[in-house]
Amino acid sequence: MHHLSHLTRHFVKKDINGVVMFVDPLRSSELTEVVTAFLLQPGKHKTLDIPEATRGVYLLGAAQKVVLKYNALIHWKKRFQNYFGLKKTYGVHDLTNEFINLSAVGAKSDLAPKVVAFGYRARFPFLRDEYLLVDFLENHSNVDERLTAHPEQAAVLMRKVFTLFSRMLEEGFVHMDPHPKNILIAPDGSLKLIDFECCAHTVINRDFSLGFLMGYFYHYWVKRFIAIEDYRAYCEAYLNAEQPNLDRSVFTPVFERFISHKVSRTTRYSILTCEQAQAEFRATNH
Repeated sequence: MHHLSHLTRHFVKKDINGVVMFVDPLRSSELTEVVTAFLLQPGKHKTLDIPEATRGVYLLGAAQKVVLKYNALIHWKKRFQNYFGLKKTYGVHDLTNEFINLSAVGAKSDLAPKVVAFGYRARFPFLRDEYLLVDFLENHSNVDERLTAHPEQAAVLMRKVFTLFSRMLEEGFVHMDPHPKNILIAPDGSLKLIDFECCAHTVINRDFSLGFLMGYFYHYWVKRFIAIEDYRAYCEAYLNAEQPNLDRSVFTPVFERFISHKVSRTTRYSILTCEQAQAEFRATNH
């Protein structure tokens, strides 16, 4: 796990019930206590998502709550690659990548939760289990919940989401899974992003990325709540008011592809992290 040393050197290293854990030095005692309690009796902690055989998301702590994400790596090849950091593609589905992504994004943006601990269980040369702890965003709801409870707020909420996307790009990253459950609403109405397992650390072309974000956001989930004619109207109102310099020749083909078609995770990763892949995608979608 030497490839993560530049990210973990600011944390305190602990051995907690066989798990190597790197924790925020300012919260070392508290985090050690809650992780120990979780490892002894994981089933007694509140879940924040439907648990799976190899994955879980839990709420820990009392006064200062944290979210613990757990992931078990099954395939030997993935265990080997993650142990040594051999596969340097940070768009895949695991917590080592989310730790890398959040570290990169957190250095330049406050749109993501703060990492307070990262840990793993390993036996050389294989990584077995991954643990990631981030701050719990108290009293936040998500866009999915808000649209379900208050569909009449769609126009105002879409404007805020599009503004969030633009700010994200200005701050130099692309969340590759921007669906309504991954966008949280604070009590003051501001928005934040969670679930950074898939993320590009840089923006190759801003207008291309905005087309992806606004198109994917509708096709993945929001079409359950908003008619496509209304969504297109919300998009146009926002673009005309806030994006007067948008290159429509770049934005529109990408937006149309993602608003109407499913695009694989592999393709999303490649076109948002590789200039050549992005150029080829543009050439085939005009």
